[in-house]
Amino acid sequence: MLAVLATVALVPLVLSAQSAPIQSGMGNDDTGAPKVSLQDPLPGEKLIDRLKLDAKTQAPDVRLLLMDASREAAAPSQKMLELRQRLVNLAIQNKNDEMAAVVTAYEAAAAEMAGVEARAFAKIYALLKPNQQANAPDAFAAMAGMFQPSPGRGGGGRGGQRGGGQ
Repeated sequence: MLAVLATVALVPLVLSAQSAPIQSGMGNDDTGAPKVSLQDPLPGEKLIDRLKLDAKTQAPDVRLLLMDASREAAAPSQKMLELRQRLVNLAIQNKNDEMAAVVTAYEAAAAEMAGVEARAFAKIYALLKPNQQANAPDAFAAMAGMFQPSPGRGGGGRGGQRGGGQ
């Protein structure tokens, strides 16, 4: 049970650290702190680039689909965040007997989130031309966690941000 807690609590932290581009050298104020680039494209834009979508015809439709999915994902995303916090609190309080029910609820919220991602991607896939479909598996993998808040962003996938990629 503690292994599940560790995975649930640490994966978003590790993945968000991986998604923050760090440049070498002194920070902006010469404190020695790493510089973090704010110029990185949003996850939705990365998806559009990965699929090589036409900027005038396909990309606007995909942005709308991602915004719709983001709204649909808000409830399960919030639930997952609350349940992760609950798991940490139960671990700190050494209430291992209560953790199983919370893990089960987290699994249900995560499955709901995966459904949101899959439905959104199915709609995106329907817009792809045959020559773009070869990039679909990598693009779908990139969608995982896109609509979840990432740690360190104001309460906010792994590589994503609160409210989706747009």
